[in-house]
Amino acid sequence: MAAAIPSGTSKSAFAGRKLPLLCFTLLITLVGTNLVYALLVRQEKLVAGAPGDLLFAAAFDGFLEDWTLYDGRQRSAIVEGELELAVNAAQTATWSTAQHNFGDFDIQVTARAIAGPVDNGFGILFRLNDNRGDGCDLPAIVLCGLEALWPLAGAALRQTLGDAQSDRYYAFLISSDGFYSLWQAEADSTRLRSAWIASPHIRQGLDVENAIRVIGAGSAFRFAINGAPVSLCLPDDADGVSTYYAGDCVGGTMSEVFVDDSLSSGALGLVVQSTASGGGGVVARFDQVLVYAPGERSEDVRL
Repeated sequence: MAAAIPSGTSKSAFAGRKLPLLCFTLLITLVGTNLVYALLVRQEKLVAGAPGDLLFAAAFDGFLEDWTLYDGRQRSAIVEGELELAVNAAQTATWSTAQHNFGDFDIQVTARAIAGPVDNGFGILFRLNDNRGDGCDLPAIVLCGLEALWPLAGAALRQTLGDAQSDRYYAFLISSDGFYSLWQAEADSTRLRSAWIASPHIRQGLDVENAIRVIGAGSAFRFAINGAPVSLCLPDDADGVSTYYAGDCVGGTMSEVFVDDSLSSGALGLVVQSTASGGGGVVARFDQVLVYAPGERSEDVRL
């Protein structure tokens, strides 16, 4: 038996009530479809291979469209066949990323600071989830429209996809005065995961080359400088901070392996950072980027 139309209500008015419900149903269907599509596209974009396979290489004398380049107070440019990154202000970082996403990786690069203070930072950015720009970098355009209409709903959907409103990444840095550290950016904050530690393996001074390597397999990461594995000072409390003083890891434990499952995949890049004590004007150059699939054969590759 058909439902009766309430007395005093025309059929056209009743149909008018059904229209918003139909539109909402279509919107939810489109959003669901785009969520699935976006997840599939992300998986398709991951570069992977058999253990030891060369996945990506860059000598910066060609295929420049593979890297993010820009000009201004922070600069990313190709100069004399190398990638040059520069920061002018203190406590500032800038980077350039390859236009590919990786899950597991073994990245190696030759790097040198050529100008500015030796109290600096430069190295490898990994598992970068980059949301700079207009914030609508997903292939699902419906999500952007939904976020414009209902910000909370849009933000919830982005969180479902693993997106935040800021860049999330890890960064392994060395300095020209002989230190190294590990950083993590998440939820609009950047924190030191391993304190700056002095290393005899770092060749000090400006215009001096160092080889930097990071291996990421699943949620485990290892690090090397000029072919030598290095240990991190990791806090015993995952949400805490450790310090390295007089050869001791205070409030933490020394380990060659950093374990964190916050980011399962992302872009790889190169980064330069200025410090509060050193100041701005840091310029560094990078060359000979090699990315292997981690495994037995990649372990035989020496920097």
